[in-house]
Amino acid sequence: MKIKQMAAATLIPAAVAGLALSAGATAQAASTHPAAIGKASETVAVRADFSVVQHGASAAAKDATAVAAKAVAEVAAKAAAAQAAAAQAAARQTAAQAQQTTASQQSLTSGMSAFEQCVAWRESSNNPTDPDGLFGILPSTWASLGYSGTAGQASVALQKVAFNRLYAEYGTQPWAPSDGC
Repeated sequence: MKIKQMAAATLIPAAVAGLALSAGATAQAASTHPAAIGKASETVAVRADFSVVQHGASAAAKDATAVAAKAVAEVAAKAAAAQAAAAQAAARQTAAQAQQTTASQQSLTSGMSAFEQCVAWRESSNNPTDPDGLFGILPSTWASLGYSGTAGQASVALQKVAFNRLYAEYGTQPWAPSDGC
């Protein structure tokens, strides 16, 4: 980029901002100091080729306001585009997580009877790391089956074995009354 173009890209926005401030300050000075009224009609504006010309205060203020409004609109448009992109990325991530959750729940409950699936959902919301495990097996019951730790610490396969042992011995009685399965 040529030096003149770089200077224009850097100095023009600064000059426009300065115009907006000086026009506002001149108007304020004119309204508060009667001696300054004659000066309020003159403001200096800088053109793109860096030459200085005299304009009326209202024309310079209008130019500065138009440039500032355009800059604000551009910034707002860029911010809106960035927000939209972030929202799309978040939506894609949420969809991917939902797919993963659905796939893991399907593999978690595959091969289970409808009763077993109902118990798993009601007891732990299909969360095998729930303190009482996937099927809500209390620590005392877990220990009575000869397992160490808690059901939530065991593998899903071991939790299914424990459930099947309890179901074979007691049927639906440990779960049906409270879970409504």
